[in-house]
Amino acid sequence: MTIQIEIDKDKLTHLFEQGVLCAADFRCLNSASKQQVTRLCLTNCAKRLQKTSFEIPILLYKQAH
Repeated sequence: MTIQIEIDKDKLTHLFEQGVLCAADFRCLNSASKQQVTRLCLTNCAKRLQKTSFEIPILLYKQAH
């Protein structure tokens, strides 16, 4: 059984950022929505990678000293 819902873009972004929802958890019902979700996912991934790239060297430095 499936449930069809509509969600605000900002709320979806927040759920992606919190890691409580992933694009693999649902499917888009039209191509415009799929493009928006793809952009949100890529933006969120880029933010996480930028954040991670700064945290890893700091953690390695702390462990070494």
